[in-house]
Amino acid sequence: MQWFFIALGAPFLWALVNISDQYLVANYSTGKRGSGGLVLFSSLIGLFVALIIGIFTSGIFGIPILDKILLVITGGITIAWIILYLFTLEIEDVSAVVPWFLTIPIFGYVLGYVFLGETLTTAQFIGSGIVLFGVSLISINFSGQKKKLNWRPAVYMIIACFLIAIAGVIFKYVTIGDNFWISSFWEYAGLGGFGVLIYFFVPKYRKEFMLMNRSGGKKIFLLNTTSEILTIGGNLLTNYAILLAPVAMVYLVSSFQPAIVLFLTLLATKFFPNVAKENIKGRVLLPKIIAIVIMIVGSAILFL
Repeated sequence: MQWFFIALGAPFLWALVNISDQYLVANYSTGKRGSGGLVLFSSLIGLFVALIIGIFTSGIFGIPILDKILLVITGGITIAWIILYLFTLEIEDVSAVVPWFLTIPIFGYVLGYVFLGETLTTAQFIGSGIVLFGVSLISINFSGQKKKLNWRPAVYMIIACFLIAIAGVIFKYVTIGDNFWISSFWEYAGLGGFGVLIYFFVPKYRKEFMLMNRSGGKKIFLLNTTSEILTIGGNLLTNYAILLAPVAMVYLVSSFQPAIVLFLTLLATKFFPNVAKENIKGRVLLPKIIAIVIMIVGSAILFL
């Protein structure tokens, strides 16, 4: 069972990143769709990560030019989904946003089938349908007397998760053998490079970045740096757990992330309300819990 606790560490670290993102959006966003500063912080840090990888990794220029281009494009795709993700956090609770990431395997299976020749089983189709039912349930607003589906965050996150799946397929297509760190270098270099382009050619984002830098730059940089370290740590834990247990079982453990996020936000609501707040009314909280359980069941079927 050692692998289980190692694998469980990954969604826990990623959940902390989600809470940090929610805090940054709530406290440093400059208004409606005002998270451009956070986008630049998240993207420009890619230059530092690429630099560190480049220092400790040899042969980073030894891959084909086409592979370099594809990986740099992957960095741009990463910025695109981050923008949509932060937009969603501005209008929706983090506990309702994170479960959408469980749709990534669905898009991954479809794209893998089309571009990598990976096949889909009947169980995977059934699991995908159950996950989709769960995300549709969690997208319904139960806070008022009249229930309605929040279409805008749903559309944002569907596109974001689709982009994540595209980036993953490209990374897997390009990365072979021991090229993991080389591919990661070019991906992060692309992330930072597109961030530089956004800084110079998107005045709105540059203005928000400068404003956030003046109002809380050191804290924002520290939080983003910590978040990136936690994200990379989660990735490494997952990769190590895969060496100890079947891949399907490791990915199944990752599906606990929405439940961990909900638990952490409930704790924060009780003890650290300035960090994160969750609507704890029964009619709002219970459907989220049910939806998360349904999605975890769907994920279990998906990976069996």
